Amino acid sequence: MTVRTVRALFAWCVLFLCTVLAAPAHAQGGAPAPPRASVFGGVSFLPGGDEDFPRLTTSTGFQAGVALQLTRWFAVFADIGGHYSTVTDLGPGFPGVTAETSVYEYLFGPRFTFRSGRSTIFTHALVGVSTGHTNIGFSDSGFTFGGGAGVDVDLTRRLAIRGAFDLFGSFADIVEGNSRVAFGLVVRLGG
Repeated sequence: MTVRTVRALFAWCVLFLCTVLAAPAHAQGGAPAPPRASVFGGVSFLPGGDEDFPRLTTSTGFQAGVALQLTRWFAVFADIGGHYSTVTDLGPGFPGVTAETSVYEYLFGPRFTFRSGRSTIFTHALVGVSTGHTNIGFSDSGFTFGGGAGVDVDLTRRLAIRGAFDLFGSFADIVEGNSRVAFGLVVRLGG
């Protein structure tokens, strides 16, 4: 495990414990019922670096997910992300080689929410698998774990905009320890 992976695990643990301890205290009595489900879709950015060889630059792509609300403050969710990049200079050992990479994350976990006025703040734990492929014959996949947080700002009762940030570690070399940022729209169903 790399230092980035250990840091991601530590950050996830702290975030998870703070949320678990605080969420019941923030449960709101008398507030409108939360939506039964929400669907998210948006753009996503996955920074790259030397540890993520051959994905040396930031990859851009999509992120989509579904959350099922089980209580006022607790939900389960599933998430998929796809990120793509092209690197034209892989360094001294690969003169003139261009690498086109694609990375996919398939994640799920618990989500804790706090609703206040026109915004919803959430934090979640992530577990699943990441896969990476290139046009130069390199592919990898591995167990992925982490955590994240975000905020939804209501546009209407059924539609919101979302900004989210995740830290995760993976045993897939192409996305070993990383962060992910996403922006997009949330559609709420039921409630």
